Amino acid sequence: MPPYGSNPSGLPEARTEQRRDLYWQNVVRESLMALAVAAGSGGRVAPTPTAAEMSPDPVGDLFDGRVGVITKLGQRIPIADIYPLFACSVPGKSHDRMLSADVQCTVFRIKTPAGESYTLPISQIVAVHALTSELIAQLEAAEAAAQESEDGQPRPFGFAAYTSLARSSPPTLEDRHPDA
Repeated sequence: MPPYGSNPSGLPEARTEQRRDLYWQNVVRESLMALAVAAGSGGRVAPTPTAAEMSPDPVGDLFDGRVGVITKLGQRIPIADIYPLFACSVPGKSHDRMLSADVQCTVFRIKTPAGESYTLPISQIVAVHALTSELIAQLEAAEAAAQESEDGQPRPFGFAAYTSLARSSPPTLEDRHPDA
């Protein structure tokens, strides 16, 4: 048996790499399509931006952000809703149908639990990622602990955090002697 990563077909390495990339993109496309179908089964009437935003919460916990994609830039995008932008074949001549089949379900719109919307091609996705329930509980506990200060009171947020920091820092030499 040839070692992992070898090229037993004798094809040039670039062609082997292209086949592996195509295979990965097909895996990503099928995974995201399965998620889109699950999201659509939650009551969405059509795979469009308007229908996705108007749909009730799809399939419970699956779309609370625990499932996400990781992009080539290393960004994790949690999924609250997902749908393909071009999911239909174009009728017409065989050449037109072939071109349509090449690009259908290769660009997805992902809406995050925070309301952000990303549109990206599957070629930019390097991983489909999921968090376990236990890890989510640990993250929530760490976030709650980080929100409390040493005296057990919640830490201020936003402008309140800025003003409390300014009040708690000692005055500088310029504050005491502005002309110096």
